Parts: sequence; structure tokens; C-alpha cells
Amino acid sequence: MEKEAIVALLAFLIATGMTLGLYQIDFQGLGHLTNWSKTVGYCLEGTKLFTNGTLFLQISRVDGPDTYGGFIVLVQVLYPNGTVVYQWNANQLGHIPKSDIHNEFSLHPAHSTGFALCVPLGQNATVMLNMPFHIPPGTYIVKVYDANGANAAYGQKWEIEVQAES
Repeated sequence: MEKEAIVALLAFLIATGMTLGLYQIDFQGLGHLTNWSKTVGYCLEGTKLFTNGTLFLQISRVDGPDTYGGFIVLVQVLYPNGTVVYQWNANQLGHIPKSDIHNEFSLHPAHSTGFALCVPLGQNATVMLNMPFHIPPGTYIVKVYDANGANAAYGQKWEIEVQAES
């Protein structure tokens, strides 16, 4: 019986070590422990900008923990050279009317929290934002920032190039 318990314990330790080791080798090696699921990630495909200053921000939360939402605290519209045309800060994003946020899924909707725009994992939402002025037709970049100050994760930037339409 003792021999069987030792073999079972040894097999358990080997299996656990291989699982954790292979995970770490796959994600940046054994230098430090890595947990990719802790970092949020967004996709902005489908975002549209209009010359009247209206931005339809199509935002999807594609990565990160499902226990809390991703908090968008800054949305910028930039010229291709990086100059800011207009930006919405955390206070503005935290007070977007419900009527300006259209969620694809009714469960766990994206919403304003009073201090940021909260986007739960798996949600696809279109958020209507308005600039107080018109912009000329052309190419612009729309960029978002999370509450931790990041504007990229997993090697992907949270920005998209758009053409301002009439």
C-alpha cells in the first residue's frame, strides 16, 4: 500500500509540474509566472466616424477576467500623425446615457459607471459619442485606453484607422 501511495503521489507531482511548466514555456518561459487571462483586451472592428463629429465606437471585450468589466477611461480621435482631434475622458465616458449604448447581448451590458465605460467580457457594444464640432473628410485613428493606462495587450493595439464619412 505504501508503494502505491508513493507512485500515485509521484505521478501527481510529475503531471502537475508538466502542466505548469508547459504553460509557462508556451507563455514567455520560466523567468516569471504569467497569467494572460488577467489582462483585458478590446477589439474596435466596425467603428465608424462621421464628418458631423459623431463616432460610433464598436467595442468588443475579447480578453481578460470575466469577474469584472474592462473599464475604458479615454477614447481619442487622432490625425494619422498622432495629433489629438478630440478625446472623451473618464468623466465623460462615465456619464454616457443608456440610450447611446447599444449592446449586442442583453446579459451583462456595457454601461457607464460614473467614472468609466464598463465593458464586460464577451460583450459587443456600439457606443455613440459626439464631438462638439464637424471634422473634414479623411483618415483618422480611434484609440481607447483602459483604466490601467494601457492601450494595447497581447501584441494588439486598441486602435483602428477609420475614414470620416458624410
